[in-house]
Amino acid sequence: MSIIDKYFRNINRLRISVTDLCNLRCVYCRPESGLDLARHKDILTYEEIVAVVGHAVTLGIKSFRLTGGEPLVRKNIEYLLRMLGNVCGVEDLAITTNGIYLKNYVKTLREIGLFRLNISLDSLDDSKFEKITRGGKLKDVLDGVEEVLNLGFKNTKINIVAMKGVNDDEFGEFAKLTLERDLEVRFIEYMAMNKENLAAEDKYIPMADIIDIIEKNNELVALPSPMLGSGAAKTYKIKGAMGKLGFVSAVSQPFCNSCNRLRLTADGKLRSCLLSGGVVDLKAILRNNPTEEQLTDAFIRAANLKPPVHSGKGHVVMHQVGG
Repeated sequence: MSIIDKYFRNINRLRISVTDLCNLRCVYCRPESGLDLARHKDILTYEEIVAVVGHAVTLGIKSFRLTGGEPLVRKNIEYLLRMLGNVCGVEDLAITTNGIYLKNYVKTLREIGLFRLNISLDSLDDSKFEKITRGGKLKDVLDGVEEVLNLGFKNTKINIVAMKGVNDDEFGEFAKLTLERDLEVRFIEYMAMNKENLAAEDKYIPMADIIDIIEKNNELVALPSPMLGSGAAKTYKIKGAMGKLGFVSAVSQPFCNSCNRLRLTADGKLRSCLLSGGVVDLKAILRNNPTEEQLTDAFIRAANLKPPVHSGKGHVVMHQVGG
């Protein structure tokens, strides 16, 4: 079986937030002050997450990515990853991390058989990184990245939220990371969350401008889009480079017509879209002895809540929906 939404998009990816906790307070994600976090009893258990994934694969969903908050802060996260790795039908299992704890986990992640890693990294300057993350240490992330490469992980992505006046002077240096490393360095357009327009803040810089900055000193070659697990990035390679560059333009060039994902929040809401659409309370279903038909119906309802195009408004609490 496969899930086709009412706009004929084949839903085959699920992004799963396993916690709303994080060890950083990045300026575009979390307020500097405290947050109203979910109670532990309201967060899906590992067994519930595994049950969701097990049913999802019967519906043609084959690619899964764990997010947060920061997934590596959730206790015994390796236990969940091991269980998911044993679910028959999972073809792509990835994790998105800010990299602070990565060095301590990377050997375990390799042993478990994790397919891919996405690592957030918004500056290569120590002081700037600390300011953006409100306290993070750049060395922790860079050490983790090197260990990932040393252990032979493939298709590792470095995610940069591009911010005008903040890290736009580093785009060239980020691009150079691909010259001799098997990495995909991805530039993601800044979204003005909780504003009427995603491009409302001065930090926003459109993808075309990001590409122009990189092309000033590099010859870029367009690459065909890979399939499962590729996400929404348009990919290029600097001529002669080992790695590649990705560009995600959710604001300037929305890719909604090819969106193939649903999102599961840490508190069990099956979300149709990051910014628009609606949600299905999957946790309430899971905790009421559901039939297979009820679980299937929940996925179909969520898929059919997907809008043709997102609203362009940022009224979303990013740490609660998994980014």
